[in-house]
Amino acid sequence: MTNARRATLISSVCLTAAVAACLVPGSASAQFAPDTITIAPAAQLSPDGTLTLSGTYRCSSLRSGPVLIGAKAVQHDTRATIDGARAICDDRVHTWRERAEGEGTFRAGAAHGEAVLIHLDSSQSFVPLPVILNADDRNLTVRQG
Repeated sequence: MTNARRATLISSVCLTAAVAACLVPGSASAQFAPDTITIAPAAQLSPDGTLTLSGTYRCSSLRSGPVLIGAKAVQHDTRATIDGARAICDDRVHTWRERAEGEGTFRAGAAHGEAVLIHLDSSQSFVPLPVILNADDRNLTVRQG
């Protein structure tokens, strides 16, 4: 086989493999969907003062080690925090919903919320280090529920 034919054959095989990786479901490119998290624009306030925050998330099944959801809501001097709800990482979109008691008293009305998706990565050290995968930050409406 001549060098020109060999080069043409090799480039054709590489091009075919690249196109197949883009088109075939379950290909390598499909396995690396971005890790995402959202916080819903409304929070529910229960009669006992507990605030419920919710949203959606997605994380890669290729993650080793736990992935956690953290969230907070702030209204004037009042704050509610959710630390460490466990995420299921299977490349699918999931909903999350967590309750938190506020430090202070929430009232119906405007607030600010944040949600964060955190991976506890132990690949570089013995102690797992928190790595922020994604975050969402938005204005919320607190509704009496």
